[in-house]
Amino acid sequence: MKNSMALPCIDSTFASLALDFLETEDRVLLQDIAETDAARHLAAHSRRVSFSGDVKDTFELVEHILTSPSMAEINHEEVRVRLSSIESDKISQLRCWTEAASLLPAGALSGTVLYLTVGYDIGVAVDCKASINLVHPHFLEYPLQELWFYIVHEIHHAGFQKYNHLPALADTKSISDLAYLIKYLAHMEGLAVHAARGWRTETGAMNWDSDYEALLDSNCMDTYEKEFFCVYRDLMTEEERPIEKKDWEILGRMSTVDRLWYRVGASMADRIEKVLGRRLLIATVEEGPGAFFDRYTELV
Repeated sequence: MKNSMALPCIDSTFASLALDFLETEDRVLLQDIAETDAARHLAAHSRRVSFSGDVKDTFELVEHILTSPSMAEINHEEVRVRLSSIESDKISQLRCWTEAASLLPAGALSGTVLYLTVGYDIGVAVDCKASINLVHPHFLEYPLQELWFYIVHEIHHAGFQKYNHLPALADTKSISDLAYLIKYLAHMEGLAVHAARGWRTETGAMNWDSDYEALLDSNCMDTYEKEFFCVYRDLMTEEERPIEKKDWEILGRMSTVDRLWYRVGASMADRIEKVLGRRLLIATVEEGPGAFFDRYTELV
């Protein structure tokens, strides 16, 4: 059965108004931007990933983003061209939704919106909505196609979160909570990396992103997998206790240093698909991170 798929829905209001503000410095525009759905989306994500749960309100977040020194370095005309290309390229929009939907249960992208933004992360997803930062430095190094690959990634997150609510860091208080968070993010990030792999391979763009370069290096991935599962098994077997400050260092190893939950998660997804088939890999989205890990451990 073909995966039922929603048509692409892209909202560029935030990015358009932000560029107007950066060109005019008219502070009245900051309030207009703060009232956009995209700004509320970024604020919701900011709350979800805050360790304390205490974050700026939507206006303060928008002001912080758009008055940061890095915004002065933006080539406004180049960003407007990029924005226009994404809005007008219906073929690539449909390809993004198709690639993401192909690794999700039927109907998972119904109601999903992609917001085009500037200045916040590289791309995020929360509450079945996604966004992409048009001015992230990574996108300046490669052709426009790289943005489309990242859109697949974030759109997939939005569909995944329809079945698996993104945990709030402020609610992660015990060792078991931390173990679940790592399991969740390896599942979500791994599937999203895997979702864009076919299109990247077809385009010859595997070496544009370090995660995909790592996936092509079997020796490197063997090391990463051993490191990931060593940390994961230690957490799973540790006696329940409140999280201490040093425990949060694990997230750094997983997300930024060796990017373990992206790379190992994608390798797990690839193995499950090759051995058990895509249908059973997709089923883990509805069944949850525990099923993803159970399916993989049955194979090793």
